[in-house]
Amino acid sequence: MATVYLATDQRHGRRVAVKVLAPEIAATVGAERFIREIRIAAGLTHPHVVPLIDSGESNGLLYYVSPYIEEGSLRDRLTAEGRLPLGEAIRIAREVGAALDYAHRQGFIHRDVKPENILFADGHAVLADFGIAQVCCGFEPEEQSLTERGVALGTPEYMSPEQASGERELGPGSDLYSLACVVYEMLAGSPPLQGAGLRKTLAMQVAEIPPPVRMLRPEIPSRVERALVRALAKDPAERFPSASDFIAALQSEGAGGPVVSGIGRCIAVLPFVNVTPDPENDYLSDGITDELINALAQVECLRVASRTSVFALKGRPQDVRAIGALLGASWVLEGTVRRADDRLRITAQLTSTEDGRLLWSGRYDRRFEDVFAIQEEIALTIVNTLRATSFADFAEPALKRYTRSAKAYGLYLKGRYAWNKRSPEGISEAIRYFEQAIAEDPDYAPAFTGLADSYAIQLDYRSVPVAEGFSRAMEYARKALELDDSLAEAHASLAWGLFIHEWDWEGSRREYLRAIELDPRYATAHQWYAFWLVAHRRFEEALVEIHAALELDPASISIRRSVAWVYYYARRFEPARDHMARAIAMNPTAEENYWILGLILNQMGQWSDAERVLREGMAFPEVSSHTLAVLGYALGRSGRGAEAESLLTQLEERARSGYVSPVPFGILSIGLGNIAAALDFAERAYQERRGWVVYTQVNPIMDPLRGEARFQDLVRRMQFAEG
Repeated sequence: MATVYLATDQRHGRRVAVKVLAPEIAATVGAERFIREIRIAAGLTHPHVVPLIDSGESNGLLYYVSPYIEEGSLRDRLTAEGRLPLGEAIRIAREVGAALDYAHRQGFIHRDVKPENILFADGHAVLADFGIAQVCCGFEPEEQSLTERGVALGTPEYMSPEQASGERELGPGSDLYSLACVVYEMLAGSPPLQGAGLRKTLAMQVAEIPPPVRMLRPEIPSRVERALVRALAKDPAERFPSASDFIAALQSEGAGGPVVSGIGRCIAVLPFVNVTPDPENDYLSDGITDELINALAQVECLRVASRTSVFALKGRPQDVRAIGALLGASWVLEGTVRRADDRLRITAQLTSTEDGRLLWSGRYDRRFEDVFAIQEEIALTIVNTLRATSFADFAEPALKRYTRSAKAYGLYLKGRYAWNKRSPEGISEAIRYFEQAIAEDPDYAPAFTGLADSYAIQLDYRSVPVAEGFSRAMEYARKALELDDSLAEAHASLAWGLFIHEWDWEGSRREYLRAIELDPRYATAHQWYAFWLVAHRRFEEALVEIHAALELDPASISIRRSVAWVYYYARRFEPARDHMARAIAMNPTAEENYWILGLILNQMGQWSDAERVLREGMAFPEVSSHTLAVLGYALGRSGRGAEAESLLTQLEERARSGYVSPVPFGILSIGLGNIAAALDFAERAYQERRGWVVYTQVNPIMDPLRGEARFQDLVRRMQFAEG
């Protein structure tokens, strides 16, 4: 917008900085408004604000004059040093915060707080450039507003979400957010959110949560991290009331709230390490981890980091303070498992993420059949230790044994270990282990739930007809509930089958709500219920549920994909694209991620980007029929019908040698504009009870079919629930 010149004030014999506005900007903004803005900003007299010396117009050029600050900017220091010492960063924040607090009391917000606008004079920080300042806080002058509102002026990496959205009314909280971004960068070496390009960065400021600063720099005190988290809240109402309150929190031992309260505090149970030479015993160490997570999750007022989140750290040793920052956990429980024949040794230790202090450690040498008692002892000891060290009144864990057979329990752990591999071989192996566990104990309810989940999920990993999986999935889910009606997982498994296969809308909704009632922290229940809601066009409720699932299990790629799906069905394609891109970043080896992103890009009309993403998916060793279909759809819609037809031929060749779902054929037919064929495949999907038709009311890819009588009849036959 302007050029800054180093000049000599000949009257006073001093060097000054002269900022000259570009003529085209002057023509747009207007001379009177610019001069009025400078005149009011010149009244900001504060030790940590760069003063204005003069302003005016010369030969049609608007300018203003400030002292020349010789020691450079904070950007210069960050470029040279990368990160600053904690004490120095807080001192700079204190001085800039004082300047902002003063400006806010005078009725102005800065709107462009960034390292380039923080200069140093005699070692002290001074805030420069109120060029796009805005009147706020009830100080609106009689004249026309000083700067255009509703325009996202500023620097994207330091903009508040409301500023990035172009909101008309900004308050002091916007500057507070920007200052928090600067403090974060001084400590971590980079801004909290930074995308590839302006639009991406603005979108991230609105939607993304930055990584905790202690994940990048573990030695930072947790009080500082808590203060930053609050200052970087997306909702201005959740930030500190003022810049001075933020600075006080950065310096105060009690920043961010009382540390003695147990409400909402979190423990992370890291995957226990198998220290036996045989890696086959991983099932046991992982299973014990799962059981401890489940046991501690029953403790009222104690949050437990999700399984997906902690297992993402398996085999990646990190400082416990960084783990605490990453998972939002106050404590970390870790341990080892060693098994030799029927002997079992388990060690465990509890550490504070605040300062890395060891709070408790223990070792248990027992027979394998005592594994239940060991887990119960560890859980109880952890709760008692937290009571003593945090002064929180945690309740005792409500522990429950589902079997008395150690052998059945071991087989169940092997089944869950195999199931979590999410591969065709893993699912087959899981079914075998769960069946063996049930043979040992026919009343073992969780083993029946494991079987239900295995038969349901095999449809995602094996090309088989729907009925082959869901008939057994429903049978085993009902059996689990017959044995124990209090299993939230079993209710969710039954609900999914009732929804996606049996199309029992009210029955499935009832089971979802029951699962959530039994265990509000079970992320999968919220995740799957979101799909029920979106299929019934209840988009806002669906977004609430899917974001609840994401908050409960932020490291889950499956849930991240589901967030993208819900936004896709709600026709909010930009956030759908962003969440799907995040899923790829989390796991770039999952082919499924690429065809879903390609599907979203197709609906945005970004054919070349969709093709690029789908070609990446085609590079995987085993390309799914969906990837072929979505690529063919993109090619067909972009006028490359011959290439799309060749992919259709490939699908037909696959169908001659094995089962292929009608869904990829339907997608590709729509892309080719072959409506009659697409309707035929939609009817086949209906007859096979494919999940695709559950979304006939909302799936954007089906829009070309909506005017067809056959399609309207299909939707009527689905008999969706009202409301």
